[in-house]
Amino acid sequence: MMRRTVISFYQMLVCVIFLFSASGAAQAASLPVQGPLFLPDLTLADLAGHAVRLKDLQGRLLVVNLFANWCPACHREAPGFVRIHRRIGSAVRFVGIAIDDRESAGDFISRAHINYAVLLAGRHPGKVLAALGDKGGMLPYTVIVAPNGRIVGRHLGYYPAKELLRDIRKILSDKSLQ
Repeated sequence: MMRRTVISFYQMLVCVIFLFSASGAAQAASLPVQGPLFLPDLTLADLAGHAVRLKDLQGRLLVVNLFANWCPACHREAPGFVRIHRRIGSAVRFVGIAIDDRESAGDFISRAHINYAVLLAGRHPGKVLAALGDKGGMLPYTVIVAPNGRIVGRHLGYYPAKELLRDIRKILSDKSLQ
């Protein structure tokens, strides 16, 4: 009985999240900087199981996108991220952080043709989300990090490619952030 209740709770939670993100309610605008001011010192595994320290990715503008295969808004925004990375990937480093397990993340990467590095949030994805400032655990969630490690932008919900590109260009043109 307890197992059935737990499964039902999780099924209901997934449905609520799906409805929230599919309805467009998750399409919040860019958020004022809340949470950590600098990129936290997290070490996560890549798909091959190698440890990658987020702080080691600093040095140029960094776009960190947290996603999950079950998230409709994540699937909707992925093609725009891929196009932007293809266009300006030499000036901006992109990294995805998958909230799902390795298999599900691999499926998402394949279907979305992700062309940048992807890390796995691991066993405690809520802790990874919270460390990056997404205390509510909603997806998709994107953080833009200046070369010095300072978090200069956050976006909760679907991030249209046009808006992301505008924000990246604005940050790249701000010499105080370089």
